[in-house]
Amino acid sequence: MSTTKRPETPESIALWRLSILGPLVSTRLEHGDRRTHFTRAAELEYEKPDGERVQVAARTIEDWYYTYLKDGWLGLMPAVRDDRNKSRAIRPEIAERLLAAKRQKPRRSIVRLIKAFVRLKWVCEGELKRSTVHRLLQANALSLRPPREHGHERRSFLPEHACDLWVGDVMHGPRVARADGQQGKSYLVTILDAATRFVVRSRFCADEGMLSHENVLLAAIEHHGLPRAYYVDRGAAYVADSLATICADLGIQLIHTKARDPEAKGCIERWHRTLRDELLDELPPDRHTLDGLNAALWAWLSIEYHARTHSTTGRAPGLHFESELAHLRPVPGDINLRDVFLHRETRLVHKDGCVRFQGSFYEVPGDLVGERVELRFDPRCPDDSPLVFHRGVYRDVAVALDRLANASGERRALPAAEPVPEDMDIDALGLIEDEFYRTVYGATKDQGDVDIVDIVDIVVEDDDIDIDIDDGGAQ
Repeated sequence: MSTTKRPETPESIALWRLSILGPLVSTRLEHGDRRTHFTRAAELEYEKPDGERVQVAARTIEDWYYTYLKDGWLGLMPAVRDDRNKSRAIRPEIAERLLAAKRQKPRRSIVRLIKAFVRLKWVCEGELKRSTVHRLLQANALSLRPPREHGHERRSFLPEHACDLWVGDVMHGPRVARADGQQGKSYLVTILDAATRFVVRSRFCADEGMLSHENVLLAAIEHHGLPRAYYVDRGAAYVADSLATICADLGIQLIHTKARDPEAKGCIERWHRTLRDELLDELPPDRHTLDGLNAALWAWLSIEYHARTHSTTGRAPGLHFESELAHLRPVPGDINLRDVFLHRETRLVHKDGCVRFQGSFYEVPGDLVGERVELRFDPRCPDDSPLVFHRGVYRDVAVALDRLANASGERRALPAAEPVPEDMDIDALGLIEDEFYRTVYGATKDQGDVDIVDIVDIVVEDDDIDIDIDDGGAQ
């Protein structure tokens, strides 16, 4: 039966050796009595600090005894080798260079170090083994790769009130049975209130696309009002234009973490660990469904997580959030949330009054020809026609193009042009002709005897104007 070994230290080994000496330390024994104890102690089996069971020779126990008399229990520590922290399989000059190269760039991997040394011709191909280099780095406390630096310090903080800051994130969940009978991954989309650590919304979804995230955000806002800021990472769903537009319309500050900086969302990362320990690890090994996972999640949130005191805030998240109701921001009455969460795409209206949308053609009001319109649609309802939004107002519902019906159907009358005020009836060409006659003859066209069509040439020399007139053949 194998025993799991525990790490040994020089101190633990010294204390273990001292325990074997036993009565030799605490009582006065004659030489013959000491010899008897050495012999009897050597017949016993002992458990070393690392869990291994061994026997010790009588001569070894005797050496330990006289070492103890000379140097005390500290003298029972194992001797340190002269080549400690040095590799006997790597040449000393190469070992020094490996340690220096690792200290220069602590995130360099062992494979990268070996390849660099081969390219520099400091070692031959195959001379350095990965395991050997790893032992060298480990002996010098250089084997671990430090986290990437972000150039700023981190501090623990709490927003002042509930809904001052929501933190959103997604976590990969257990595999679930899909409608087609196949197994697939699940994704847990969560929004956490940073001030109270209350989970405003959390749901297992079949994917981590932007629609799954927006559905969770919509439900959170419908139940708890508007946050002042929404803090998310740079995942595809969080940098989508639709989320930026939603937050802009609702007056929510959208904040993104720096790239490759998951520690910036420490509060929700810590919540994920609690969820794994208390919920996911307790799930039965049977096949799961999304509905089953969500039922277990919401039960655990209600009975366990929201009801117990949080170590950071010192209060239960559920009661803490309820005490902050006065600071919540309800959705203004003139805002329709469903309209805000519509997705938007801009299209140019063709001359036939059509736009192309999701592989099909749709007709829009004819007076919008040549204009750019915004098509707003609900991705949750793919069968619904998009709405036409132009210059701040909804104009109409886009109609799927039916060319057969248009072959015999009546054309819709375009809206009449707005009447032009009488003082805006401008004869632009007449104004040009009048200016010409005033320049040449000093009078308007109506006062002159020459028609403009008789003018053949105008020569301008030294600010004098000479006019050649075709007079019907006169020389």
